[in-house]
Amino acid sequence: MSNIDDQYREMLNFRDTLIEFDLSLDRAMRDLQARHDSVSPLWQDEMRRHYDAQWKPLHDTLRHYVAVEGPSYVEFLSIKLYALERYLHGG
Repeated sequence: MSNIDDQYREMLNFRDTLIEFDLSLDRAMRDLQARHDSVSPLWQDEMRRHYDAQWKPLHDTLRHYVAVEGPSYVEFLSIKLYALERYLHGG
């Protein structure tokens, strides 16, 4: 059974990995947007409208995660880690 020090280390690792994931997702979304922007003037048919109807909800959800939810969760974890660190090491 793990102790609270192990839980702290795992939580810290999770937060750091989440930050890396969020940055990677943001870069991928920016790259994909640039590719969309470059092909957009050339692709204006019925298939494009169908594609946009499928893509837009996913894109909006991912952008919201990158801009709001990801940073909020990292902040939440950081606050909890700070409190746990103070408990473990005093302060």
